[in-house]
Amino acid sequence: MKHLKILNILTKEMTTEEIAKESGLSLAETRRFLLRLLEQGKIESVERDGKIFWKLKEKSREEEEFKYL
Repeated sequence: MKHLKILNILTKEMTTEEIAKESGLSLAETRRFLLRLLEQGKIESVERDGKIFWKLKEKSREEEEFKYL
C-alpha cells in the first residue's frame, strides 16, 4: 500500500524528492505513484520557483455535499 504511505506523508506541500526521501521509495517509484494519485484526483500539484510541489487535493463544498449520492 505504497500509495497510502504517500498520502499519509503529504501533510504539507512537498517536492517529489522530499516525498521519496521520507517514504523510502525510489524517485521513479514515487513519481509513478504521484502521477497515479493525481489522475485519481486525490492530490494536486503546484509549480513555484521552478519546482513542482505536491499536496492533498482540497475538496470543494460541492464535492463534500454530494459525496454520498
